[in-house]
Amino acid sequence: MNATVLLGPPGAGKGTVAEVLVDKGYVHISTGELLREQIRLETPLGLEAKKLMDQGRFVPDDVVVAMIRNLLESAENDTRFLFDGFPRTLGQAEKLDELIQSLGGSLERVVLLECPDDAIVERLAGRRTCGKCGSVYHVTFNPPSHGNVCDVEGCQLSQRTDDTEKTIRKRLDVYAERTAPLISYYEARNLIQPINANQPIEHVRADVVASIS
Repeated sequence: MNATVLLGPPGAGKGTVAEVLVDKGYVHISTGELLREQIRLETPLGLEAKKLMDQGRFVPDDVVVAMIRNLLESAENDTRFLFDGFPRTLGQAEKLDELIQSLGGSLERVVLLECPDDAIVERLAGRRTCGKCGSVYHVTFNPPSHGNVCDVEGCQLSQRTDDTEKTIRKRLDVYAERTAPLISYYEARNLIQPINANQPIEHVRADVVASIS
């Protein structure tokens, strides 16, 4: 069993890159989706996580790591995992290292999506969504044909509450404080593979595929 970590600020395109790697045979592990699945199945870990989330508290690292352990232990030995959204802190990175080593696996690489803050703000703050069909537009890169109206449904488009510049900047500040230190942590082990995420998405995808070849 080996693993790849997908690292980068919010809005850098981790979800799109994950799709490409899944097509290459990786098993995508999104901790958010993992938590929701455990809660849906009402497993002991899921019930514990739901109780904490209902109280507005963060799910402890130990609970998340335990869920990941269950998944890894049930996988075939030659499985290649892609971690997206975990680790987010140095403490989580250390726990992930311990988990992978205890199962006889290895962390092969960390794909780092690099994108300037201003580019991310422009990318996220410009998104507009149709409340009926879910179509997503961008005021600069993919505008609707007529004003702020969905091409499919003809209704007004809206902006997500977390896509305002103020909220985006706050998310980027949290990333810089809590997650960016992981770059130095993994650089010291020569695991970082930097990718320029400030370019057309097809170029980003091509660079990622080349980096893992």
